[in-house]
Amino acid sequence: MVEIKVTSDFSEIVSYNFENFLVCAKKNWLSNYPNMTAVSHWHSDIEFIIVLQGKILYSVNGKDQLLEKGQCIFVNSGQLHSSHAVNGCDCKFLCLLFHPSLFTTVEQIKDSYVKSISQNQNIPYYLLSHSVKWQSEVIIKLQEIFELCQTYDSGFELIVLSHLYSLWHTLYQNLLSTSPNEGFIVNKRLESLHSMIGYIQNCYSTKLTLEKIALAGCVCRSSCCDIFQSILGITPIQYVTNYRIEKSIEYLNNSTLSITEIAMRCGFNSSSYYTELFHRELGCTPSEYKKRILNST
Repeated sequence: MVEIKVTSDFSEIVSYNFENFLVCAKKNWLSNYPNMTAVSHWHSDIEFIIVLQGKILYSVNGKDQLLEKGQCIFVNSGQLHSSHAVNGCDCKFLCLLFHPSLFTTVEQIKDSYVKSISQNQNIPYYLLSHSVKWQSEVIIKLQEIFELCQTYDSGFELIVLSHLYSLWHTLYQNLLSTSPNEGFIVNKRLESLHSMIGYIQNCYSTKLTLEKIALAGCVCRSSCCDIFQSILGITPIQYVTNYRIEKSIEYLNNSTLSITEIAMRCGFNSSSYYTELFHRELGCTPSEYKKRILNST
């Protein structure tokens, strides 16, 4: 089960493949996430998702994009993103992340080529497909990087870096000439949402109120509700409930705690209330869910 962990600034702690090489290249199924949903999060790394099988609904800054087999999405540094199943169906995908610092050892390269994209507010994301030649080249390079990171033969880092530089050059040549993505959310509202989501993810086991959540984002209660609703399509309290249920699923999958203990650890007032919400969202009780896990092992 995939768990998203955050740092003190509420960005995700990325789990790289290698200790001293800031590249993450993994193959995954959406069903490995609680409820087949990766909750909204952000990080400073550049992210690419390539769909290998099925479909996935990918949201960046509150704007949904449907990705089908063979398609890829580039998600820029610092953007709030999440993913969801389409009609309850699973999806197999490649996830590749790399930190912009891989390109910043040379100041001229950092200032002229890296920041122009990674800090460009007009490019929060970009969709790629094989129908466009330069986009297909990027996708192929990403797949080659994935394979290199699985074998990691001697000197593989050099080949990966060469692919990344080539890939970045292709993005630089093509992305800066494109029009800004429609529906881009004002940066200050996203910053507030980053902080509020991070607060919830760090403090979900405690008593959370709308006032506390709004305070974390330095906004008033009404603005807090408006930001959640306009960007994520849910209320702050709904997000809290969803996140708590997702955390409880991790406990159900990976611990021997009782239902009552799980409810308390996840911030629910009682096991009965937790069971009621769980059944409403998943169509079964926590106990029934746990039995299914035991029967499948």
